[in-house]
Amino acid sequence: MASRRMHIFAGTLFWGIFLGIFYALDFIGFIDLGLAGDLAGLELHSIWIVLSFMATHFGAQLPDYDIIWKKILPHRNIVTHSVLLPVLLCIPLYTVNTFSNFLAPVYAFYLIGHASHLFMDLRPESWKGSALIHLFWVNEAGRKTLPPKASKLFLFLNGLILLIAGIILLYFFQLWV
Repeated sequence: MASRRMHIFAGTLFWGIFLGIFYALDFIGFIDLGLAGDLAGLELHSIWIVLSFMATHFGAQLPDYDIIWKKILPHRNIVTHSVLLPVLLCIPLYTVNTFSNFLAPVYAFYLIGHASHLFMDLRPESWKGSALIHLFWVNEAGRKTLPPKASKLFLFLNGLILLIAGIILLYFFQLWV
């Protein structure tokens, strides 16, 4: 199972790659962040770069907070290791209109961090016990976990959905600024 240090490393790596791509696309003119020749908006961009770094790391570690809540949620459960938790955290984007432009890229990087966590969880020491996705009910096989292949597919698909959602949100953010 990936350690906390590896999740932080993956979050940093994903943050750097996607921030670099985002600004490279601005540099070549594919997107427009409003930075070309005018540094007036740079302060806002600096703030959200720092917040996006923190949000990526929060997303890279949040799924494992279920370890703290063992009595309520089993580790690697279907809520924290899926798109369900990020959807719940998305509510501020729809309720706070004033800050939506500011929150969108930060939330996009949270999604990218959460995706990095799920991708890192695809490499456990073995596919048994806590490495499997835990359910809140007993499935047809009498287990409270998904089988190994289904757990791998679940993690991969949820990670891919979150990564694509983060990329789409970053792309549409540039249309708002």
